[in-house]
Order: sequence, then structure tokens, then C-alpha cells
Amino acid sequence: HAPPYTPEERREGLRFALRMLNGLGITSFQDASVQTESLEAYRALNEKGELTMRVVASLWWERDQGEEQIPGFIEARRRYTRGRVRATTVKIMQDGVMEVQTAAMLEPYKGKPGVRGLTMVEPEALKKYVTRLDQEGVQVHFHAIGDAAIRECLDAVEAARSRNGARDSRHHISHLEIFHPADIPRFRALGVVANFQPLWAYADDYIVKLTLPFLEPERARWLYPIGSLYRSGAVVAFGSDWSVSSANPLEEIETAVTRMGALGDTKEPFIPEERIDLPEALAAFTINAAYVNFQNDKTGSIEPGKLADLIVLDHNLFGIKPEAISDAKVVLTLLGGQPVHGDLSLGDGAQGGVGMSR
Repeated sequence: HAPPYTPEERREGLRFALRMLNGLGITSFQDASVQTESLEAYRALNEKGELTMRVVASLWWERDQGEEQIPGFIEARRRYTRGRVRATTVKIMQDGVMEVQTAAMLEPYKGKPGVRGLTMVEPEALKKYVTRLDQEGVQVHFHAIGDAAIRECLDAVEAARSRNGARDSRHHISHLEIFHPADIPRFRALGVVANFQPLWAYADDYIVKLTLPFLEPERARWLYPIGSLYRSGAVVAFGSDWSVSSANPLEEIETAVTRMGALGDTKEPFIPEERIDLPEALAAFTINAAYVNFQNDKTGSIEPGKLADLIVLDHNLFGIKPEAISDAKVVLTLLGGQPVHGDLSLGDGAQGGVGMSR
């Protein structure tokens, strides 16, 4: 019975989120679920010069509908893409989650005969929809957690490429909890970005109590195989899935490097062969994330001619133990060279910070 948010409440909520995210050193993000009310809030702040982010808005695919949605997406792209906002992506949720056995799996869950999770969009229909979106120049942002859902998404992109030819589409699959290893090389082959949330890649209660009991060991080996995707030559990008979990990139980087909880809640690496090194983790949050957002020509790395979307940390990440990465603090965030968190008078606290942009 709660009344709907007013436009001003939405705008104020967005201002709050921007301040928080800028304080974590974030200068760009992809909003994974955007409706018209949110687009209006983004547009209002953009027009007032208050949007302290570069935003890619993912328009939400209603899975009980079909291709009739696509003209509305095209119109929203035309209407709302301006300034620092680009409504150029459509989010398709293809399955659920492992913890309640709704992630779509190729084989039944252990101890659950016949239970393979839920496929949200029928695979042949998904091929048709993705082919049409790709043809219209729309980037597709998939949610896929189970190995069957990952394969269905890859099959859809493969169908689109077969029909439309290879395009610079930068479709990406997010979450990517459990793989069939045969599908790992397909990311590079199809030009699909592997969009992980690395904060989840350690043995927390979700993994230990709600996931591992329902997987045979040979299947559990392929939980969050970030290192394998990197070694395959795929583009690996990182995100947070905030507000589901922390938006702090430093916590996520630490977990990717150590495969342990960034807050000290675990002491043993989870599937240690899937750890990555610090340069790889930084790239996933900077130049590779910029690539997903079609911004790598303007930001994502420190080089002449690019925008100064930069941060300064109070510690050099290469000079501290990996387990201390999440203890570092952002003292300055620049968007296009202008401070959006902290100020240019850093004082004595900065110690050779590492620049990042996301």
C-alpha cells in the first residue's frame, strides 16, 4: 500500500546513490534494470548538470512479452540517449539463482531428481529476440547463472551472428556462476564479454550451505571460473550487482585476487586455480568495463587524449598484501578532470595512489 515515489523522491534517491558510488571511486556504471521513471530521473539530473556518472541504462525485457517490446526500446534509446546517459542496452533475465535451484542447469541438481531450474525465455524464442535486437544495434545484457542458461545465451548470440554477421555488439553475460567447461572458449569466439561479480567467488554461506550440497565435486569445480575465462582470451569485466551486494570495487578486486572473503570471513582460497592477479582484476574494473560500455576510446585507461575519469587511493595496491586491498580508501574521484569526490588538495594522506576508472 506504499504510495509511488514522486519524481523528486526519485531524483533525490539518485543523488544519494551518485554520492555513494563516486565515494567508492566509480565514474561509470551500467544500470541493469531501468524503467521510464528511472530514465526520467537520469534525464533530469543530466539536464541540470548534476549527473556525476557516465550511465548506460539497461532497459528491462519483460519475459512474458515478445518482439512487440522492441520498438519501445528503440524509442527510449532515441529519447533518452544524450549527455552522460545512453539507453542503449536491453537486460534479459534467462534464469534464477543456485540457492533455491532456479538457476537453469544442464543436469539435475544433486539430490533433486529432475530439478534443473528455470529457463525464463524459451531458447528458440531467445535466439529470435537477440537476433532482432542485434540487428537494431542494441546491446544485450544477459542474466545467466546456471550452465544451461549460459549456453542458451551463447547460442542466441551465435544465432544472431549467423544471421546478421559479426558486429561490434559487445553483448555480455552477467553473474556466470557455474559453467560447463566446453562453453568457456565460446566467449572469445563469439565476442561475448564475461561479466562477473567477483565478490561472490569465495566460500561464503551461500556457497557452502546452499550451493555445494547440490553439486557433484566435478561440477562444483566450475563455480566462478574467472581465471579460466581470462586464460581463454575472453574479455572479462567486473561489476557489483549493487544493491544486492557491495558496490565497493576494492572488496571485489581483493576477492578476485585471493578467492577469500574481503572482510576476513574466510581464510582459505576457494578454487584457488581460478584466482587472477592484480593487473587483471584492475583491468576488469577499468578498461574492460569501459569496453563493455562502449567507452574504451574515451576512458578506462590513463593515456593522452582520454577523459580524466580517475581516482586516487590512500595506498598503492601494488605495495600492500592482497588481503589488505579492501582496506584502501578513495581520497579523490575525478570525472572528466573535475572532482566529484574529495578535492584536489590531497594533503599528506595519499601514498602513491593507483588511478582507476570504471
